[in-house]
Amino acid sequence: MKEKLEEITGVSGVRTAFIYFNDGEVVFNSAPQGFDKETFEEIAKDVVQMTAIFDRLATPITEYDLKFDNGRVIAYTQHNYTLIILCEPGVSLAMLRLTVNVAIADMEADKKFQKRVGKIETTRRSFLVRSNMDPESWSLVETVS
Repeated sequence: MKEKLEEITGVSGVRTAFIYFNDGEVVFNSAPQGFDKETFEEIAKDVVQMTAIFDRLATPITEYDLKFDNGRVIAYTQHNYTLIILCEPGVSLAMLRLTVNVAIADMEADKKFQKRVGKIETTRRSFLVRSNMDPESWSLVETVS
């Protein structure tokens, strides 16, 4: 799994990549300067909550590209986990998608990875709980419900 994250971080313009399992475990290869595990968890929870909202709207999306002034957060959602990539603004999306598609296919074929993913019973919708959200996010959930 970590070797697949290394392949992704080898793409020019990628700062780091990590996997967030729906049960809360974060797996990453290397953290960029200024980031710690709590920062990764915060980013991941926000992405998973956003994904759960789209799931609730019956419009599931598997790729998210969030653009900011100083970079991008690109996320690929799977059933029990999310692959999250922090990138420079000008990252080559074609090269990144190619690398990610191969990495996900390889991970999905890995029996050890499948065993880990198979243990997860938590769904993305469980992240849409009022106690886990700030008031503004909860208001959005109520609006789309």
